[in-house]
Amino acid sequence: MKAVNHREIPYNFTSADDRLIINHLFGPAVWEDLEELRSQRVTGRSARLVMRCMGDLFILHRNPFLYQELIDSPRRRYSFFRTMGKDLDIIAATAQRGRVVPERSDKVLSLVRLCRERMRELQRQIGGAVARRRAIRKRLGAEIGAANVHFDPFALISHATDATDWRLHLPVAVARPAAGEQVVGLLAAIEELGLFAIPRGGGTGLTGGAVPVRADCVMINTEKLNRIHGIETREFTGDDGQVRQMPVLRLEAGVITQDAMQYAERSGLVFATDPTSAWASTIGGNIAENAGGKTAVLWGTAIDNLLAYTMAMPGGTLLTVRRTNHPMRKILHEDRVQFEVCDAAGTCVRTIDLAGSEIRKPGLWKDITNKALGGLPGVQKEGTDGVIVDAEFILYPAYEKKLTFCLEFFGPDMDEASRVIVEISEQFKNQGEEALMALEHFDEEYIRAINYKFKAARSEPPKAVLLIDMVAHTTTQILRGRERLQALMEGYANTEIFVASDADEAERFWRDRKRLGAIAARTNAFKLNEDIVLPLAALAEFARFVDARNVDEDLYNKESVVREVMAYLATAEPIEDPDWLEAKIPKADELCTAALGRIAGREPATLRTEAHLRALKDDLLELFRGFPRISENLARIFAEVRQRRIVIATHMHAGDGNVHVNIPVFSNDRAMMERAA
Repeated sequence: MKAVNHREIPYNFTSADDRLIINHLFGPAVWEDLEELRSQRVTGRSARLVMRCMGDLFILHRNPFLYQELIDSPRRRYSFFRTMGKDLDIIAATAQRGRVVPERSDKVLSLVRLCRERMRELQRQIGGAVARRRAIRKRLGAEIGAANVHFDPFALISHATDATDWRLHLPVAVARPAAGEQVVGLLAAIEELGLFAIPRGGGTGLTGGAVPVRADCVMINTEKLNRIHGIETREFTGDDGQVRQMPVLRLEAGVITQDAMQYAERSGLVFATDPTSAWASTIGGNIAENAGGKTAVLWGTAIDNLLAYTMAMPGGTLLTVRRTNHPMRKILHEDRVQFEVCDAAGTCVRTIDLAGSEIRKPGLWKDITNKALGGLPGVQKEGTDGVIVDAEFILYPAYEKKLTFCLEFFGPDMDEASRVIVEISEQFKNQGEEALMALEHFDEEYIRAINYKFKAARSEPPKAVLLIDMVAHTTTQILRGRERLQALMEGYANTEIFVASDADEAERFWRDRKRLGAIAARTNAFKLNEDIVLPLAALAEFARFVDARNVDEDLYNKESVVREVMAYLATAEPIEDPDWLEAKIPKADELCTAALGRIAGREPATLRTEAHLRALKDDLLELFRGFPRISENLARIFAEVRQRRIVIATHMHAGDGNVHVNIPVFSNDRAMMERAA
């Protein structure tokens, strides 16, 4: 049976198949009619013209450079719509011929009518684009300056998605306010124009918070809100009732996280929110996503260190949210956490009272499921309720002493690694002396992807790696902490511990953390990402599940390689000597069938190796020596199908139990994405 081709629309280099594109442009009813018509077509000429028309509509919906060309060139615009109109005339004329079944003819004519409507709508949009943009620039420019309102194709395409690469619509404009007080008026102006606002920081988010999910969105880029106002000292009351002076950093929402960290570091202080994307993420995004990081084990996530923030709200209002009675530490499950929400005049309009267990569940240090947080604006809302314009964070004095450790876990599974991580977390609770400041774990898939140089004198690579920063106030404390950790590891035969000898080696230990993006190198830097928050004790069970799935997916992909080779050879045509080729096919089938049997056998020695595929490839290339086209296509099939294997990789901020699950996929390979999901 011939497979149905669901990717006939031209110019489609995305993961969307024809059904998704047509549903997006026209709605599901049109797809159902089109499917029926495609099954009845004879020559296919009308179908190709319909698909070309839809491809034109789709590419102009997605590509602002082509859209801008039609705006700038009336001649090209006239030629484009004239050609599309002629194609639709041909389709309609064909449908009205006497030999076409009336019901089918009606459906074709209905489809042509819809295409004409979309064509005329697009024609009106492009023809009126200059005037519309002039009106938008005039109104928004009155609030933020005309030079800060952008319509150029590069600005639009770079704001069409975030780190998810999820694309639905192009924004209608990009606005870059230069001061926080401008954002209130900007939101009011956007609403007045009948448009919609979406805030955007560094675009590093993996939740889709900065993606325009409908037409007519204006992206509010906060990158110009990048002023750090400085550090001041305030009084806080600790758990012991003692009043202490603590430093507070005031800054705007567009400040890059790493810049805030370096600013605090110059004063011997620590800005504790440290996501992996610190080099590009912004303060506003950290609040909106409640970002964590490797230091969450000691100081918690963004909400733990946040003292106050200001938000511009829809309707032209300004809110200031301020935490009361910050205890100068991260939030514990038994805490009561209060925030006051005040209007622009400073009047408290409501108080939000949260239990620590509402912010993070018992056994977990981050609860990403509770988006509401009792109605607390901004935090963990992914930019859906307003635009954060500035913030205040508590800073902590930097510890005078620090040691960096690298633990490498060996053995067949993650059981020992999980026990080690749990015991370390339990034994090194912060008592004000030696403490764990940072914990980061990454698994064997990352170890392979980044070409990790393991330090142990063992012949096999580690199953996982754990990086640790331990801090203390005195030499005695830090040496005691090192001795405690080394003594703890003596009971674990499959764990090797290494201590950085100096700051340079410590930096080299942590350098691998910044290279974790290499997991998606083979798929052009695209991956599916899911955050899963686990109790640390459940890490081993979760790792076993991931290992089992990776084995299953590896075997499935290897079998797919062999089956695609067999399918190709069944229809392969050489440049010459077809009879000689035909005589070799039975032997090729025999080799492929034998390889499938060996793969299905799940032999432990070859389970995660390329041995069976490599042997089959060598045998087939030898069998078809002298048939260059066949050999080239076989080599291509082996490489391309193997590239599409599904691999689940995990790395974890061991301090908050937040496991980042990454599955590298090709963003234009729908089948791969569906299997990964």
